[in-house]
Amino acid sequence: MIFPKKINIAILLIGILPSMLQAQGNIPVQGKITGIVLDAETGERLPFVNVWIEGSQTGTASEEDGAFKLSGLDPGTYTLTASFVGYRQEVLEHVHVVTQKSTTVAFELQPTFLEANEATVTATRRPQSAKLAPASIGIVTSQQMEAKNIRTFDQAFDDVPGVTVTRSSGANVQAFSIRGASEVAGGGIGNRVLLLVDGRPALSPESGGALWNLVPVSSVERIEVVKGAYSSLYGSSAMGGVVNVITRKPPAAAQTKIGVNYGFYGAAPKSSEYARFNDFYAAQISHSRSLGRFSYLLDGSWKHNDGHREKSGFDLFNFYAKTAYRLNGNRNIQLSLNGNRIKNDTPATWLSRRQAYSVAEHRKDDYQDRREYNADLYYYALPNANVKYSTRFYYYQNYSKYTFDGDPGNDSSSNINFGKQSVSESSVRTQRVGNISQLDLYAGDRHFLIAGTDVKLDKVVGMPDTILYGRHRAFNFGAYLQDEIKFGEKLTATVGARLDHYLIIGEFDVTNFSPKLAWVYQLKKDLSLRMLFAQAFRNPSMAERFIKFEQGGGLRFQPNPTLKPERLTCSFEFGSKMKIGQRATLDVALFYNRYKNLISFRRLSQPLEPLLYQVVNLNKAVMQGFEISYRQTWDGHLNTSIGYTYLDARDISDNRLNDNLAYKVKHTLNVSASAKFAALSVHLNARYRSRIKEVFIYPGSEPDDAFLLNTKVSYQLADKHRIYLAIDNITDAQYEELERYRMQGRSFTVGAAVGL
Repeated sequence: MIFPKKINIAILLIGILPSMLQAQGNIPVQGKITGIVLDAETGERLPFVNVWIEGSQTGTASEEDGAFKLSGLDPGTYTLTASFVGYRQEVLEHVHVVTQKSTTVAFELQPTFLEANEATVTATRRPQSAKLAPASIGIVTSQQMEAKNIRTFDQAFDDVPGVTVTRSSGANVQAFSIRGASEVAGGGIGNRVLLLVDGRPALSPESGGALWNLVPVSSVERIEVVKGAYSSLYGSSAMGGVVNVITRKPPAAAQTKIGVNYGFYGAAPKSSEYARFNDFYAAQISHSRSLGRFSYLLDGSWKHNDGHREKSGFDLFNFYAKTAYRLNGNRNIQLSLNGNRIKNDTPATWLSRRQAYSVAEHRKDDYQDRREYNADLYYYALPNANVKYSTRFYYYQNYSKYTFDGDPGNDSSSNINFGKQSVSESSVRTQRVGNISQLDLYAGDRHFLIAGTDVKLDKVVGMPDTILYGRHRAFNFGAYLQDEIKFGEKLTATVGARLDHYLIIGEFDVTNFSPKLAWVYQLKKDLSLRMLFAQAFRNPSMAERFIKFEQGGGLRFQPNPTLKPERLTCSFEFGSKMKIGQRATLDVALFYNRYKNLISFRRLSQPLEPLLYQVVNLNKAVMQGFEISYRQTWDGHLNTSIGYTYLDARDISDNRLNDNLAYKVKHTLNVSASAKFAALSVHLNARYRSRIKEVFIYPGSEPDDAFLLNTKVSYQLADKHRIYLAIDNITDAQYEELERYRMQGRSFTVGAAVGL
């Protein structure tokens, strides 16, 4: 039978319609979740991590490269959990799955324990295993700080090989030096070490000095000390190294810590004719907690110290807050707020070597009042398994007031070293606004790229300008790029460079380039070799250029606004890290640093004339030496360490007076031991520093060598409660770190720490 044409088409459509409907039913309506699992401390990808969807039987395990995939998921919102032995379980909520699309997430698992030297985030601006870092790394953990009697933050570094801290009193750090890098000039001037708090710069805009009082000591998780030239990543301030203070992460359960202590100084030698009793006490409290995707940390402390001698007392109030919120599985935001106020005596030199605990009458009414505030907003995201980007905005503000005539009845006419005192007080106001943005990229199996920008704007007002800096504004823009290249399983090379442009608005500008080449060779599983070659620079601070009077030492200066940037033309290190058996590690490093235009201080006045100095550029200098660090664990009850640094620092300028560089310590030795017997813990540490051959402020008063011995005994009352007794400078050694500033003798401290 022959049907009309229209009827044929209708029959055909009716025949194929069921097949079309069946095919449409086979179109995928599910979505999938892909992601990666990382170690939050080292940044390494974690294989074989269990990942599952809460409330279902759906799950998987990460591959050897840390990647995982969950397919065939109906559209909706899911909660993912990742779990692995030795790590804290992590939960990601509100993970949205869309039809025919892939949702990307990232887990960052926090280790349940962290051994010293296991990880670092500072050496390459990303998390990595410390044994793979292309530089010498010193790590101080919270457990190590707890074992020692840390009253001020600078004391945490007394056992770190290669680090020398120079103080004029307990609250005044004159210099923090890594392998001799920094100068000793007061107020942080001449600092060549960058201080970071959770990756945020913490340096004074006017002097470049580290802001030690901004560190919340009781909330420190660990401190990383990276030694060597690091301008290729961090710019001007990192010419001599980087210190990064990492605060602890809030636990899942609420945690409150309360600490109190009281102590006193032993009697001064009778020959000093100083008989005053001086004590000190402190209280601190911290609280932290995680509530789902939100976590917070609050920390407050108060410290009072009479000082061990005249004009060395202080009161310090500190507050720190950190909050974090996980927007979803791969986006995070963190806000930190920090403030402190310190009211302290202005340090003053001794009356004489015999009367080393007393100062001149006209210095007894000199005081300092400093207020510092800091805010930091940090955002980072991992849009996929190969990319991470982050940005950080920060703000810093400081107001410092210096009083020279606090007691009108006290004649202060000699306070400023030249003629009649012209002012009774001075002040410094500073502000800094900055941004650091960075992109991390895994470019295949061999390359890990980092690119970033670093911008900051400074404002400094030092008044009156007859003795201080006056009004200045500065702007700095830096851009850096680094590639970490893997050549097989054993060899990793790092190539990087940074370009900086610095401008003191309307007065001065300069551009600097800082390259770096490094490699790490894993000779064996427990033995690695490393090499670092770099060039670095440091722009003179505003204080160095424009200073007319240094408040702490009462020294007059002739300004030198034409100072050139310091240049580290060759920084070289060759080192090795090895594990000996299961319980010992040895690190050895040789270093060589050659400087050009090194900034130092020259005395212009002649003998019997009022003291007058100027900040100048030396022509050339060399600092070289070697460093050894050894750590041993004995049966889990005893830990020992020893570190030694030899420093050969020389002025090699053509017009030099001699070969010596001022304030350089040739030999430093640190030894420590910690033992635990049930609830009782005992810590003993000793340090030695050799005699300083040359000083520039008071020639003829060079500090002698010093050997110090300290101990601390702790008893654990319960799981979170302990009491302790500490004795510092057991032998009551009489010594100076800075000429004519006698340091503390023997002291005793008792304290208690309570956990809730």
